[in-house]
Amino acid sequence: MFSELLSGLILCIVIFCFIIVTGSELFAIMVDEQLRYLRLIVHHAPLPPVVSIPQRPEPVSRYVSWALGKNRTPIGCMHFRHGGRIRYGKTGRWMNMGGEGFFSVAVPAFVWHATITYAPGIWLETFDYYVDRKAGMSLNLFSFLPLDNARIDEMKGSALFRYLTRTPLFPTILGSSPFIHWENVDDSTAKATIKDDDISIEAIVRFDSKGTLESFESCQETNPETGHPVPGHFACRFSSYADAGGFRIPLLITSEIILPGGEYACAEYAITLVEFDTQGTPCQERS
Repeated sequence: MFSELLSGLILCIVIFCFIIVTGSELFAIMVDEQLRYLRLIVHHAPLPPVVSIPQRPEPVSRYVSWALGKNRTPIGCMHFRHGGRIRYGKTGRWMNMGGEGFFSVAVPAFVWHATITYAPGIWLETFDYYVDRKAGMSLNLFSFLPLDNARIDEMKGSALFRYLTRTPLFPTILGSSPFIHWENVDDSTAKATIKDDDISIEAIVRFDSKGTLESFESCQETNPETGHPVPGHFACRFSSYADAGGFRIPLLITSEIILPGGEYACAEYAITLVEFDTQGTPCQERS
């Protein structure tokens, strides 16, 4: 009797491990598929021939000049890795996470993937992308059990906002991008509009007393038709600027997020690596 129970337990463990391994491979294939499309964009999409400093608004011009320094080298793709923590709900417990993202420069597109440690032996896989005007956000338990997934048109605007909030990591785009436009608000505030074909989103950008970019805040936190929160980041703050790859970039990013189901989440990203690929070279392989 005991041997039969033990055999059944071992079989259940083997089956569970097989499902986890298979789910992880399928999840990785899903991520790599979007990353492959992103590499094609990076390889073929033309970049501006030079990186320039915007003349206005004044706070944007001042910040971009400071962030670029003397570096005017066009880049095709930005790859970053991060640690950090995240919590779901305004009183939820913090959970450690780590991940990486890839962002193209010629056109707005990105692929981001992270693993969240829920408890010892229990993890969540997250996947967020905007590629070729298609957007999606996934949150899976053990890589294969979907918890909160969405691939709807409503995601596109918020995905563009998430792209915009990562531009301080590759500040060349703020001076030369044809799809990011600026309007002056006051001496320490500007409004940015990012547009991709018929999709556009606006954000209020604030700069601190030293001239560094301090935060992005979405101008649209709710869907005007439903009144529900728009999925995606709606606020992002930056700190701990340092030199990396010839640019001055923030190493700490705090984001407040609305998930596809309407739940609140807060994430703190500690940037551990930033790499830049030049025009015509593919983004590096996922680790």
